[in-house]
Amino acid sequence: MAEKILLKARVVGIDFADPITKAEEIATAVWKPQPVTLRDDEVSITEGEPTESEVFSHENDAPEDYDLQGSGLSMVGSFIKCNREQLVALMGGKTFGTGAAQKYLHSTKKLMLEKAIRLRLKNGGELIIPYAKGSVQLNSNNGADGLVKYPFRFRSLAQPDFDCDLIM
Repeated sequence: MAEKILLKARVVGIDFADPITKAEEIATAVWKPQPVTLRDDEVSITEGEPTESEVFSHENDAPEDYDLQGSGLSMVGSFIKCNREQLVALMGGKTFGTGAAQKYLHSTKKLMLEKAIRLRLKNGGELIIPYAKGSVQLNSNNGADGLVKYPFRFRSLAQPDFDCDLIM
């Protein structure tokens, strides 16, 4: 099924924190800024089509009832202008050397990140996904001005004691 765009956010910045597990933690979360985003500072949050389960009986051809199961939210965008320490934090691997000779050694294993994600919007507002899991990919095609983009995709996940997947 096709995904529907829930919103496209024009962002000033993206921040990560430890997952937020209850409403009281929103105000005390410690946010760490991430690299700027690509594509005109736009991040898309989408919600997939829900799965429908119909209940039939032998007496009727039409369904007696149906149930919906949601597919959750996903967020996509790209980071640019990452320094080597940010590459390690976002994709794993390690750095080697110091100063101008420092190199980033990309890991053969995919690093899965579990974070709370805050989008600081250009209009002054913010959106928070309290618990998301995802990864950042290395896309080594150099773009304009030699910028390398690092696309990301995060999925909002359910938490046992906090029924929330987006805070606005």
